[in-house]
Amino acid sequence: MINLQRYRWAVRLFNTALFILLPFITINGQSALRFDIPSLRLFFFGTSVWIENFFIVLIFTFFITFLGILVTQLYGRIWCGWFCPHTVMINLTWFFDRKKQTFIQKVISHILVFAISTVISVTIVFYFVSPYDFFRDLAAGTLSSVTAWFCIVITAITYLSFVLIRYKFCTTVCPYSKLQSIMFDKNTLIVAFDPATADRCIKCNACVKTCPVGLDIRKGLVSACINCGRCITACAKVMKKKEHPSLVHYIYGFEKEKKPFRVNVLITAMVTLVFFSLFVWMAATTKPFEFQVLPNQQFMPREKDDRIINSYELIIKNISDKELTFDISVEGTDDYELQYEKPFSVKPAETVKRTAFLFIEEDELEDFPILSLKMSAKSDNAEMKPIESEFSFRRPIKAKRKVTE
Repeated sequence: MINLQRYRWAVRLFNTALFILLPFITINGQSALRFDIPSLRLFFFGTSVWIENFFIVLIFTFFITFLGILVTQLYGRIWCGWFCPHTVMINLTWFFDRKKQTFIQKVISHILVFAISTVISVTIVFYFVSPYDFFRDLAAGTLSSVTAWFCIVITAITYLSFVLIRYKFCTTVCPYSKLQSIMFDKNTLIVAFDPATADRCIKCNACVKTCPVGLDIRKGLVSACINCGRCITACAKVMKKKEHPSLVHYIYGFEKEKKPFRVNVLITAMVTLVFFSLFVWMAATTKPFEFQVLPNQQFMPREKDDRIINSYELIIKNISDKELTFDISVEGTDDYELQYEKPFSVKPAETVKRTAFLFIEEDELEDFPILSLKMSAKSDNAEMKPIESEFSFRRPIKAKRKVTE
């Protein structure tokens, strides 16, 4: 007899350890996964996604959404019973469900639940604030009041949820529970009682007693079932004494046939693959800096020594993790002189503006009063491609002379 609950405990312990330890793992000097509020950056396993490129996160969200639909079509609510953080954390407070407890035991249970709630709330904060900065500020007494209140509020909400709601969340509040019925089909993996073996049922109600959401699986499939398999294990223990297998099983729909290559599954898989490919492409082609050329409104085009001068504002925003130094060049003309303050260095998360003066020989504008050119910003990092920005170079407007007779 395979004890499914041993596997569930292994999975939930792994998920809990990953949830708590992930913020402490650093890659390139930053958390492996954290949204940094001050800089509006998402640190994602060694890469940084700035708020300007947050559409990548939107695409990734679509990918995760359709992946969830795909998993549900194939394996039902396996996420709820095995991987959902809420279910995992509720299982860690299993002692609170014991019916016969003395007053002291109840007090200890509440204290333990509150302690677990505090750990969870602080860990959630670590996905927004570096845990190393958190403990440093806490020890120095300089912890932000916003961070402190966030911890307090999340701790209170988590504690009340564990004490008052528990598995009722899965059957009443959880939107996934309400939507999963439209994702199921006749071949989706479910937990079901085998009617063909109903005569073997001894009415021990072990499956009902162990069900976390209070269902009787013998009455048929109910949308509130979270596919945890506890009823399977409970029935197997009872039937083992009768030398019979469990009357409750994981089955692929009531046809009991595994058909992964179904039309709806294939369509969802294709959409999931499209969003995943789009996410990978966007992440790979994200520009590490932004470059823009704007006319200097305080400087009108003018002539000097057979050359025409235009002035521009060069704006560069560094959205990489390293300080960059840029070299600016002009494309579209060979005979030019570009003057700007050097070195043009920009620190991470910094936006720098420089005033530039461009000199071009007057002869080049003899036939055309306006030239369409491009400026190219090239960083000192050879792996980064230059970024171009289009601009116009104008000949000064001369006042018309009045014709007198």
